[in-house]
Amino acid sequence: MGYLSCKAESAISTANSHTTSKKLNYHSENEKERTIKIQEFKYKELEEATNNFSEQKLLGRGSHGLVYKGVLHGGRLVAIKKPSRTAQRVLISDRSNEVDNEFDILSKLQSPRLVNLVGFTKNDSQDRLLVVEFMSNGTLYDVLHSNSRVPNWGRRIKLALQTAKALDTLHSLNPPVIHRDVKSANVLIDRSFNARLGDFGLALRCVDDYRLRSTPPAGTMGYLDPCYVTPDNLSTKTDVFSFGILLLEIISGRKAIDLGYSPPSIVDWAIPLIKIGKFLAIYDPRIMPPRDALVRKQLAVIAAKCVRSNRDRRPTMKEVVEYLSGLHKLVPLHSWNNFANPCLMVETVGRPVESRVLQVNSKGKGSEDGKFDGENAKVGTPLKDSRRVYSDLGYRSKLMDVINESEFH
Repeated sequence: MGYLSCKAESAISTANSHTTSKKLNYHSENEKERTIKIQEFKYKELEEATNNFSEQKLLGRGSHGLVYKGVLHGGRLVAIKKPSRTAQRVLISDRSNEVDNEFDILSKLQSPRLVNLVGFTKNDSQDRLLVVEFMSNGTLYDVLHSNSRVPNWGRRIKLALQTAKALDTLHSLNPPVIHRDVKSANVLIDRSFNARLGDFGLALRCVDDYRLRSTPPAGTMGYLDPCYVTPDNLSTKTDVFSFGILLLEIISGRKAIDLGYSPPSIVDWAIPLIKIGKFLAIYDPRIMPPRDALVRKQLAVIAAKCVRSNRDRRPTMKEVVEYLSGLHKLVPLHSWNNFANPCLMVETVGRPVESRVLQVNSKGKGSEDGKFDGENAKVGTPLKDSRRVYSDLGYRSKLMDVINESEFH
């Protein structure tokens, strides 16, 4: 199989049997040749690593089956993917094809933004097993919907940016790789709380025109691009749409499809509000929305642009990375002294900058207790003594260019 031309954080390798160490041939302006090691395991080894695939080791379900936590000889933690004929997925029935497909993609690609392949078992009497990196902090879906500690906006924007970088890495390959199943359950969180894109069972590398024309549309309900109705409609903008849904999920804390709401679709609910400028209405009511009006508007606009019905008018993932990078600089991961980012502020009269922010409740009365009523409260304004000058005008001018368009569809 021929080598691909790729950029930045990605690399190419071919896996042979046993522990494999292959020189990588790829084109990159910033990186030299590196080596990827992909190990071949015996089926029995992985049975032992998972206590014979016990229920206690079950982590969840992927696109083509069950995922187990395994401990290799030497103590290394991994995730082991075992095909299952009972897995449910839109328009896909052959699980073994998905296993082979994920192996084909990941054995030639490695990036710090992806859940990378560690090893595999050969096809024999048992199904092929894939061994990938273990992500100790679950999925983005868990972080948003199952975690009692609600993530702050700095962390949310960071996770969105890292996911966007993962997709940009795939789309920047030559030929590009299209993931086709971007969703919060397929964004894994590693031990350093960084986002990694995983589950490549549905991914397609745009090198075989016959395969692209003969592969039916697939994905997960709620994230599917409405433009992707025939194989000929597949493009990198298909992933952009799914990322837009993911970004709305990060912003609102709502699931892509939630029958507890009307309308249940996050797009049908959020986009009309964004189009009339009601940005605060789509923000997760469990925490205070971003204080900066530019950040609030920009996040919403980026998501709206990604889910445009006309796919040609959607941004590329490279453009999305640029937009989110600017926001990431405005909203830090951690706050200091109740400020969004002290490094971007200076006091104009030499006094310590006030840290209190006046909250206005539904009755119009001020409060400084830090409490926030998600339905009734308005965004606070700094007290009069907290005059400050922002040194982030360069980022802001770029971000303003993104929100100048008022039409999102």
